[in-house]
Amino acid sequence: MAGGVTASWRWERAYDVALGLSAISWGGLGLFAAVERPLAVRVALAGLNVVVGGLFLARREALTAGGPRAILAALPSMLLGALAVRLADASWPALAQGVFCAGAALAVTSLLALGRSFAFLPSRRELVVRGPYRWVRHPAYLGELVMLAGCALAAPRIGVPLALATALTLGLRIRAEESLLAQDAGWARYRERVRWRLVPFAY
Repeated sequence: MAGGVTASWRWERAYDVALGLSAISWGGLGLFAAVERPLAVRVALAGLNVVVGGLFLARREALTAGGPRAILAALPSMLLGALAVRLADASWPALAQGVFCAGAALAVTSLLALGRSFAFLPSRRELVVRGPYRWVRHPAYLGELVMLAGCALAAPRIGVPLALATALTLGLRIRAEESLLAQDAGWARYRERVRWRLVPFAY
């Protein structure tokens, strides 16, 4: 420890700054460069990227970082979800745009509620129980799945299988995160109060 800051935290901050600035730049580039996508989809993605970038820049140090097994559990859903958005058809019907934007709005609202406890890979920071986290334990992932439903409506042949595969592998990511969150003293009470991981009365 030197001056209250560990060497590992300095490296993590450098990593956060690099990813944060990259996400913000991706948001801007996607808004003005990916003109084949409808404007509503571009705005939704740009807003999501800017919020994620800002949270990378602002987030606090992890209390517990996930190991290689937790990271490997998270990667399939992350990669499949990104691929579904990337491969979605350029000619989005209005319904697909509306569903995608609704999912993005839920994801952004959930991420803003996380604030400085935002995590990209499985880790434990301060437990958040406000906003959408009062109703389900992983509302940002629910927003992601709604966005993927929009992709499936836009490009059924590609989007449907990718959305289903993402939904199935997302369970691995959730279990990896909850195994770390279980170390928090308030986790058991929160899990008892908020029973559902993603969808009330279903899962």
